[in-house]
Amino acid sequence: MNEAPTDDAPALRHHRYVAGWPEVSVLVGSLLLIGVGFLWWLRPSSYPFGPQDRFADLSLMTYVPADTAVVLALTAGAVGVALAGLLLDGRTGAPIRVGGIAVAAVAALVLGFLVPDIQVLTITGYLMTLAVPAAIVAALTTRLVRRASPHHGSAAGAAGIAVGAAAFVTLLLWLNYIARDAEPIGYRPLVVFGSLAIGACWAVVLVRLLRHHRGHCQSCGRPGALWTTPASASSWGRILTWSAALCPLPYVVTRLSWLTPWPIGESAETLAEHPGLRIFGLALAVAGEGGTWLTLGLIRPRGEVFPRSLPFLGGRPVPVYAAVVPGLIVSLMMCIAGHSLVQQSFGAGTDLSDHLLVLLMPFPLWGPLLAAATLAYWYRRRPECRVCTPATIERSAGG
Repeated sequence: MNEAPTDDAPALRHHRYVAGWPEVSVLVGSLLLIGVGFLWWLRPSSYPFGPQDRFADLSLMTYVPADTAVVLALTAGAVGVALAGLLLDGRTGAPIRVGGIAVAAVAALVLGFLVPDIQVLTITGYLMTLAVPAAIVAALTTRLVRRASPHHGSAAGAAGIAVGAAAFVTLLLWLNYIARDAEPIGYRPLVVFGSLAIGACWAVVLVRLLRHHRGHCQSCGRPGALWTTPASASSWGRILTWSAALCPLPYVVTRLSWLTPWPIGESAETLAEHPGLRIFGLALAVAGEGGTWLTLGLIRPRGEVFPRSLPFLGGRPVPVYAAVVPGLIVSLMMCIAGHSLVQQSFGAGTDLSDHLLVLLMPFPLWGPLLAAATLAYWYRRRPECRVCTPATIERSAGG
């Protein structure tokens, strides 16, 4: 049951568990999980994993038969609906909290980490290859317009529009070019991305339950340990941020090698048969370097104020969550890609060249380092809590 307010413990939100969007998301996700379980039960051929999966050597779900996955999906969905219902109803006594922590930990681990595979990072990386050129063109167009003199403003504006239109047409032609080498992937991405999203919501619920169980503020986690202070986080965060920023370099080298006669990670015959992959490799290398630039932004002034070259946002303060949420999501994708890469590199029939892929694309190290760097950025810049500040406590006590 919720703690009763006393004179020494004002009726503040962090003294009781307050359900919100994470619990609602878990409820909706659990219902969807039940629906997926019934789909796989009624139509076993719709199960996207297994030995026939084109990503079989990259997914842990390869070892889970369809009938077992049906039982797990229905069970996890039912337990999730029950727990989310209890939390939304305000029933957070000690037994429910402890049980909820255990359930949330298992659900976050399985749904958010073990079920998804490297496909989530692959698709995100492909989208980044389109977003990075678009951002560069937008920045260039903005510079042309901002540097226009009063007498030549219309000319600069026309030049900016021309650059933007040309870039848009180029991107469309590029998409059409690389789409010829694409293969159909079905609804599998919906399953892995959906599992990742549900697992992430379970992780948020887990954090909230742990904070509540320990008597910390449910909103911000205060009071925290000494290493969570801004000064301490700034010190250890700088080292970890530089370490995370250097991790993409081997990946960039592998993708740039596709432009040479000695490609790494892909055969020369495949690249000769599908020449669009060479251009795409260059774009992936640029996206990797963009990841380095963004990572270093966690300790640079541009991580606190948007560069003026950015359209619409230039010169404005960077919202903390605008850096923290993407950073944690990408780091989770890196960790997921890590177990896929290890599975592929050390599976049956692999040799030394396969083992070296872990060094060329160090996702198992990259993910945790990026998560730690993002956490340091959060502890350094997190705003004043609107729940547990002295002013809030005083107002609540006076009310």
